[in-house]
Amino acid sequence: MIIVLFIGIFQLETILANQKHDSCQDSHKDEICTEHGVPESECSLCNPTIKNGSFEEFFKKQCEHNVPIIECDGCRHEIGAVKVDKSIIKEIITIKDVESLNIDVTLKATGEVGTNQDRLVIVAPRIAGVTKEVFADWGDHVKKGQKLALLDSIELGEARANYMKAMAMLRMAKKNYSREKSLYSQNICPKKQFLEAKTAYEQARIELKTLKEKLKLMGQQETDIQNIKDGKVLSLFAISAPFDGTVIEKNIAVGGLKDAFAPLFTVSDLTQLWVWFDVYEKDIPKVIRGNKVIISVASYPEEQFEGLVTYIGATVDEKTRTVKVRAEVDNRHEKLKPGMFAKVLLLVETGSDSPVVPEETVQTDGQKHFVFVPLREGLFLRRDITLGARVDGHVRVVSGLSKNDRVVVKGGFLLKSEIMKEKFGEGCAH
Repeated sequence: MIIVLFIGIFQLETILANQKHDSCQDSHKDEICTEHGVPESECSLCNPTIKNGSFEEFFKKQCEHNVPIIECDGCRHEIGAVKVDKSIIKEIITIKDVESLNIDVTLKATGEVGTNQDRLVIVAPRIAGVTKEVFADWGDHVKKGQKLALLDSIELGEARANYMKAMAMLRMAKKNYSREKSLYSQNICPKKQFLEAKTAYEQARIELKTLKEKLKLMGQQETDIQNIKDGKVLSLFAISAPFDGTVIEKNIAVGGLKDAFAPLFTVSDLTQLWVWFDVYEKDIPKVIRGNKVIISVASYPEEQFEGLVTYIGATVDEKTRTVKVRAEVDNRHEKLKPGMFAKVLLLVETGSDSPVVPEETVQTDGQKHFVFVPLREGLFLRRDITLGARVDGHVRVVSGLSKNDRVVVKGGFLLKSEIMKEKFGEGCAH
């Protein structure tokens, strides 16, 4: 027992005395370490992951069987260490240096593509009428002022007839007023007669103005009113597109009677769409207006669509504990359709130079994420890590790894399985 203890102390002193040695590199695995007389790939004194002192405690610690726990087949699983036959390492395990990349911090969310409500209009008549003609259909691209339908309204016909009559009365009143004014200036007619002609003229003007305002309330434009003439069918009126857009709804057919303000068409500008998605309450402080979002939809799995956050909800949903966030997306290509399910990647922080590893490198036990780092050839150690953003098959490591570390990028699942096998095995082999 004394001899074993002495040997253990001697080995520990050797390790501590030679931590400064950094001549062994993985690129020279077949070379012999001149200082320690063993293959450099097996030299625990020169291995980059050991010389910084990170694993020194594992060589000191003894297990219940009075051997270094790192060497004990039955106990090494307690510290997350696993031993693999050196002959198969190159075939199933790949070790690489930890990369350092500029990676953005993002939030993932799900949402739905919707219309831009600021560029959507429900087209409806202001008066009741019977549909005479329909010029637009579902999906039609229409221009501002383009006729969508023609309706026939008795109410409008009466209003236009009254307006036409009022114009005639105004012309007569104006003509009479001019004549009486001329006679009065020559002292040919009495003042009372002149004032009556003037009053009639003013009343005719007021009447015409009142009927004109009524026509405007019925939806008539200035040009429509100016074009009222004798001989025209006064009861017909057109429904026109309010702006350039696409007909996304149609509720009209020839011969149908439409009440005032009944929806006939819905026209939307689909070149700019909104995408609504949910952000958890804890992540609200990270979201600001102007944040960039990347949208993907099932219809175009190989494409991504960019947008900007334009609105952050003012209330939290009591059931889901989320807030509605809106992004505006350029859709001039017209690939996105309102109602589509969308996956949203929200950029909440610009990237920083951080350690990153391939996603397949990371293992989990259901509670923590971890990777395996080489301790020496054939021996690997579990390292718990905290994950950050995931982009293009890589994941940012917030803590647990540094840029100088080396990790198992292929074969980590096998090492995890070996640890579980040893954990539930029959005990120490010593």
